[in-house]
Amino acid sequence: MDPFEVYQKYLALRTHFKSDSYDYFIYHGKLKANRDKFETRKDKFHFYKLSKMKHPVDFMVANMMVNTNFWSGDVNDEQSHATYNQWVKRRDSLSYIVSKEVEHMDDTYDTNVLVEDSQHPRLLVLYIRKIISAETLIILDKLTKFFPYWNRVMADDIIWPDEYKKLKKYTPFFINSVDLVRIKSIIKTRFE
Repeated sequence: MDPFEVYQKYLALRTHFKSDSYDYFIYHGKLKANRDKFETRKDKFHFYKLSKMKHPVDFMVANMMVNTNFWSGDVNDEQSHATYNQWVKRRDSLSYIVSKEVEHMDDTYDTNVLVEDSQHPRLLVLYIRKIISAETLIILDKLTKFFPYWNRVMADDIIWPDEYKKLKKYTPFFINSVDLVRIKSIIKTRFE
């Protein structure tokens, strides 16, 4: 991928995570961008560095999940590389991660997703405290479909709508590579 293509992907990803109307997958990661204007940018060398990476799109996705204001200049930041490395580690050992993270949930599955007395459900609290990853939360929703319930019950909540948007935007970047059958058996074993 050349630096201009990385720049286009960066703009598309940033728009995907910030906008309600743009979908990275529908538009195949394309946005209008002018190569001549790109060449006059003062920060273009950051895109040259990103283009040298093996998986620049994955690097940007991992960092935009943590910080939607991820800037291309953060390619030099140690924290950005640590965030990416943690993301790769989670992606590569997802079954193990899910099995460990669901151990923090209550023994009765429903009590983890129920919203009672306008309080956040236990599962959302675990996610906010970073005890359960976004991937685990998304996978659990794919298996049991509780996000629509949360959207209905917590529509006026301060935290949930923004978190839901971020989770919804992130989902297509990894869910198709997940072995849901295997993870479903892990979840069933945990809550039997």
